[in-house]
Amino acid sequence: MSIRNIILPRTRKVMPETAIQNAMKLFWESGFNSTSTRQIETKTGITRFTLQKTYGGKKQLFLEALDLYLDIFKNNNSLNLTNANLDTIITWFEARSEPNHVFETSCFGCLLLNSAVEFGGKDAHINKRVNRFYTQLRSGFYNTLNTAQQNGNMADNIDINAMSEILLSAAIGQNIIIRSANNNKAGKKTANSIRSLINSWQSKPIINTK
Repeated sequence: MSIRNIILPRTRKVMPETAIQNAMKLFWESGFNSTSTRQIETKTGITRFTLQKTYGGKKQLFLEALDLYLDIFKNNNSLNLTNANLDTIITWFEARSEPNHVFETSCFGCLLLNSAVEFGGKDAHINKRVNRFYTQLRSGFYNTLNTAQQNGNMADNIDINAMSEILLSAAIGQNIIIRSANNNKAGKKTANSIRSLINSWQSKPIINTK
């Protein structure tokens, strides 16, 4: 079912968790500025009164949606990178380019990166969350590479700090490509490039069995 067809009843009794999740999907698709209070009411079940009284307005709801997105990312994505198996990084990039990934809204790219572009670094609240996202992702890459190197699964002369930044940049680029095409499959070439890059860091190449 498309997120465009998610219409909840106009009621104040909508569960907070469901309301925030649907708000996250709405902002993910349309962005902050293009999302109207009428859309919020129609697609999340949060009335205009509740939006002001309970959430403190559209901006605060948006920040709560970003926090939910970050929590989901932390629990379902970044923590999967904290092991010594370099194939985990490859799998992470490949999964990002699959049609079905976490939420179907993932074809709209990354909500945090979209927000960074939309606000242009001029909002401290948004910047704080964007930096938290970068930290989570960078740490996941670094921890994986560091452990792999310590365990002898990666060449000693590889600068893992530099490679972590390259992987972070690749992740950002992959999301921009996906957002531009509105199609997760558009990120496949990036995933293939990451496979080739990581193969160059180790003595036993990871074979693509797909």
